Amino acid sequence: MAALNGLAYLIALLIAAGEIARFWGSARFVPMALDELVIAVALVFAAWRSRHDGASWHLAAWGAFCGLALVLLVQTADHQMHGPAKAAGTIYLAALGAMLVVGLWALGRALRLVRCDLGR
Repeated sequence: MAALNGLAYLIALLIAAGEIARFWGSARFVPMALDELVIAVALVFAAWRSRHDGASWHLAAWGAFCGLALVLLVQTADHQMHGPAKAAGTIYLAALGAMLVVGLWALGRALRLVRCDLGR
């Protein structure tokens, strides 16, 4: 559980910092950064509540994270294949693919922990 909590805090920090740096001072901050910030809050909440509730909140938070990563990956791939191509599109694709892999690992780990808790 410690690895899952640590990863949740780290990923939450990275995506929140990235969105804040990307949209700071922009009038588009609230609509454009809101989805990533909500996911960051969900990951922090899951890690914080895990001491009392086990890994159940991690399932919801990491599931939402994977959904976000998949949507962003598909949108970026569509831009790269059908235009207009993003300047750093291949870097975005690699980063989003890595995010999805990390999220799927965390989701699988949380599911195993929940199953172990239910088996007791």
